[in-house]
Amino acid sequence: MANYDMLTELLDLSHVRVTHYQLVGKHRLNLLVESTLEAAVCPNCQQVSLVAHDASEPQMLRDLPIWNRRCWLQYAPRRFKCAPCENTFVERVLWREPGVDYTVRYEHFIYERARREPLAQIAQTEGLSEDQVQGIFERGAKKQLPSAATRA
Repeated sequence: MANYDMLTELLDLSHVRVTHYQLVGKHRLNLLVESTLEAAVCPNCQQVSLVAHDASEPQMLRDLPIWNRRCWLQYAPRRFKCAPCENTFVERVLWREPGVDYTVRYEHFIYERARREPLAQIAQTEGLSEDQVQGIFERGAKKQLPSAATRA
């Protein structure tokens, strides 16, 4: 297996290792990544599980650009089996929220841009639709509401 330590360092996501990469044209970089966590917490009984028995289908997740290329992460979440309750579950990672096809930091990046730039401009430079940018902005704004209320 090739050593992709430099790409892993450039990616700078906690507990993630790059296992392969692919340049797609002049403007895109796909990184195949895997979690380096050895365990996961069962959402059913809160016990630590060390038994990864399978991986889910690979998912493509948008991330921050690297080397002026749009960066996509191909990630296959592992499935764990909990010994105490026999529940099977998919690992959760801090850098990605369920149900979205981008990383937490990419969402924050787009949200911050949308606070000061026209949505159409962001959509064009990022290769997204205006609806996608609007959705990311609204999602980010909802996350800001609780923190704003605690400051008042």
